Amino acid sequence: MKIATVQLSSSADAEDNLSRSADIFNQAKKENVELLLFPENIFYRGCDEEYKIHSHHIPGHLTQTLADLSKKFSIAAVWGSIVEKAQHGFYNTSVFFSDSGDLICKYRKIHLFELYDNENVLFRESDLFQHGDKIVNLPYKSFNLGFSICYDLRFPELYRKLTQNGANVLLVPSDFTERTGKAHWLPLLRARAIENLSYVIAANQCGTNEKTDAKSYGHSCIINPWGEVIASLDRDEQGFCAAEISMKKVIDSRKQIRSLDHIRI
Repeated sequence: MKIATVQLSSSADAEDNLSRSADIFNQAKKENVELLLFPENIFYRGCDEEYKIHSHHIPGHLTQTLADLSKKFSIAAVWGSIVEKAQHGFYNTSVFFSDSGDLICKYRKIHLFELYDNENVLFRESDLFQHGDKIVNLPYKSFNLGFSICYDLRFPELYRKLTQNGANVLLVPSDFTERTGKAHWLPLLRARAIENLSYVIAANQCGTNEKTDAKSYGHSCIINPWGEVIASLDRDEQGFCAAEISMKKVIDSRKQIRSLDHIRI
């Protein structure tokens, strides 16, 4: 299966973000991409207090538009995260559409980011969103997709549970900051691939948040089960990179290193 990870610098203009995302489908179709992964905060990146204003019901008007894109181009898509308006609050939520435009599943971000300056809280994502509480796997074609979002990356136990539930492709849509990204982004991604002998598909925001001046790290990439980066984008490069993934690579890697069979705790 040919899969692509998308890197954009989303703005506070939801319509523009949607238009640029739609253009990706047209380009991806020309390269025979079968599955697209978009980054976190794909339709709104701006001031904290405005995220809830840009929320959407799932399913709803926005998701119908996204379904139509997948159906039109026959490309499955994971929209890294949109702000979901639910009965009891708001969630940072990924949604998956099949290549026929069906909304198959959603994942609500479990681990919510916090940023500190010593004891002073600079940002607390839980002030905006509720914690998700469900681990989400999705069998798709010959693979099993494991869902996560950004800060989840720092919690290896989530990925181990996804793998024990059958995952061999781990999805990591993100808005990882430049400051932490320089030190932690690639090491964490490679670690999740190596320890779970799974593909890791990571889609990150890039550029600067026009409302807050916060910089995102970019460097979206695809990593194989041996921990090798097989496709990547630079820090500020917008667009997508693609790679063929195969179950043979998963099987061969897990035959050579059988750590998943040797778990004792």
